[in-house]
Amino acid sequence: MIDFKGVHKTYPGAEPLHVLKGIDLHIDEGELVSIMGASGSGKSTMLNIMGILDSYDDGEYHLAGQLIKGQSRMEQSRLRNELIGYIFQRYNLISFKNAMENVALPLYYRGVNMRTRNRMAMEYLERVGLASHWDHLPNQLSGGQQQRVAIARALAMRPKIILADEPTGALDSVTTQEVMNLLKALNSEERLTMVIVTHEASISEQTHRRVRLSDGRITDDERL
Repeated sequence: MIDFKGVHKTYPGAEPLHVLKGIDLHIDEGELVSIMGASGSGKSTMLNIMGILDSYDDGEYHLAGQLIKGQSRMEQSRLRNELIGYIFQRYNLISFKNAMENVALPLYYRGVNMRTRNRMAMEYLERVGLASHWDHLPNQLSGGQQQRVAIARALAMRPKIILADEPTGALDSVTTQEVMNLLKALNSEERLTMVIVTHEASISEQTHRRVRLSDGRITDDERL
């Protein structure tokens, strides 16, 4: 599903920053993988390349069997919409839209009519246990509830891959486990491939596999 072969990434500047230094990584369909590393290790850059949000300089990146290299912005956008769902640390919900509207928004951009997208949004809010909060604005929801809305929004696109960047970083320990239980259930029941960037050992220990990065290189790739 995700295949990096000798991937390098350098950011230009007065002193160019070589962030990824020959990454080799293969992630199969349905795997639940965590990526750990100190700040500046390259984990967010790697996640952005996986999500076709950033380019790479050398090597090859194949996503679902397709080489990701040289596509137009329109084609990149199409691939993201078809294949990838994103979950962020700070939820990225729109403050003036209620939970249902936030979940339905990506479907609006896909051209789904209002009745259908609202029905689908409610189905996914029910899946994450928030159907009764469909009309709540983000500031009327707890942090854990906002993250559940964000997860429902990612699922509404029916992606094959979920990329999560510190999805529990802003949550307390109890809510962290609730969100992690939900992600594990989705991985198991829907065979979603998931890549979670985290600095929390307690999160990485619940994944199938833990990849450690240091100074732009994979230093450990452990099945758990």
